[in-house]
Formats: sequence, structure tokens, C-alpha cells
Amino acid sequence: MGTGFNKEQMMAKNVSDVSAASESVALLPVRGQLPEEQLIYDRLVDAIIDKTLRPGEYLNEVKLAKSYGVPRSRVRRVLERLRDEAVIEFQLNRGAFIRRPTVDEARDVFEARRHLESIIVRLACARATKANIAQLYTHLETQRRVFDNRLPEMNRIAGEFHMLLAEMAGNEVLTRMLTLLMRRVCLIQSLYEKQNGVLCLVHEHEKLIALIDANDADGAAAVALAHCQHIEQSLDLSERRRAEVDIYGTVLLPGDRP
Repeated sequence: MGTGFNKEQMMAKNVSDVSAASESVALLPVRGQLPEEQLIYDRLVDAIIDKTLRPGEYLNEVKLAKSYGVPRSRVRRVLERLRDEAVIEFQLNRGAFIRRPTVDEARDVFEARRHLESIIVRLACARATKANIAQLYTHLETQRRVFDNRLPEMNRIAGEFHMLLAEMAGNEVLTRMLTLLMRRVCLIQSLYEKQNGVLCLVHEHEKLIALIDANDADGAAAVALAHCQHIEQSLDLSERRRAEVDIYGTVLLPGDRP
């Protein structure tokens, strides 16, 4: 997922505590030839997808700039880019925070996703090659391994599957739209997910592959719609849920933030 789910984006892991989250992401080893701003951007996106950065968490510009050895103005440009993508927000006299989507916004995002994925799977039915289908089945085995072992990258791997479908649809505009939408889905899941286990819909992915392979556009669209609905239904999209101080057990007070 460039999309936020590609294989080069696997480095933002294990934030030790909430107050040090952005610093921990920044201190990961730098590899590759990406420009500094893109590198910071990719790692923040990865941390959000992997849920090591959660909605409402503070992003310390000073620490990020120091850790990457760049001027604070460069970090600010990265954060402004994420703000424009509805991933973070700037709060007056407080700084940058991971956005906490409202209930109405969450419902709008899922409505958009249902329509977008329906178009994507229809195009995939018409354009996917046998090599593409084989790639999807290979990815399906990765999904099973990751979910069976409850590995930390579950969210990333599930998202990768949908991005593969978008790429097979062969429309760069739709791929870009889904990339941005999936990041917002990650925020929504992170904020509103229920605490009764991890949702695993690998079997629905498998059914979707079979329908695409059979060029059954109507069937694939119906499964994609049901799949999105199942994900939305797994969430507690309520004002009560959003209003909780910290749904993961740590009380965060304004004075706790730099």
C-alpha cells in the first residue's frame, strides 16, 4: 500500500508504550534508498496498519526529526501529507495525533469500500491471468499461516490481498483510491474493534478467488459485498465505544503528552 501493503514496508514494529510510540517507530534501522520523507511516511503508515500506532496517539515531531536526522520541517511535510489523507489531525497547541474516525465517518468509509471493491472484483474477473490467480492462492496460504498463528502482521496480510485484487483490476486510479481507503479502514478497526477475538475471513477470500478464476463477476461482487459487511458488523460502531478514554486499558491524560 506504491500501496501501504507492499513488501518493502515491513519495519515499524513493537512500540513499547503509548507515550514513546512515534519515537520507537523512528528508531527502527534505516534500509534502502528511499528519500527521508518517504521513509518516515512509509513507517508511520506501517505502524498504523500493524496497530502499533493507535487512533488518538501523539506523534512527536521533534523526536521523529531527531531520530531520522532531518529538519523538523520535513517531518511536518510528512504529517501534512497524512493529514490530507485523513490519517492524522493537528490539534491547536497540542500537535499531531492519529485520527479517531467518527461513527458516521466509519459508516461512510465502509459504504465507499463496498462500492469500490465491487468494481474492482468485476474488473479482476475480466482481466486476471492464470498467473494472477496462482499468486492469489499463494497469498491465501500465507494468510492461513498468519491467522492460524495469530502473528502480528495479520492486518497487513489481509489488506495485501485486497490490494492484489486492485492491482489485477488494472486501474491505477482505483488502486490509489483503495490504498487510501484501506488506511482509514485500519483506523476504524483499531478504534472500534470488539475485544472478543480477531476476525478471520480467509475462507471468504478463498471463495472470491474461485469466482474470479471462473470469471463469475456477479458472484464475485456479491461475495465482496458480503465480505465488507461482515467486517463492518464485527465492529462496535457506537458513540459509547468512541468515547471511551482508552479501549486498551491505559488511561491517557492530557498531561501525559509532551
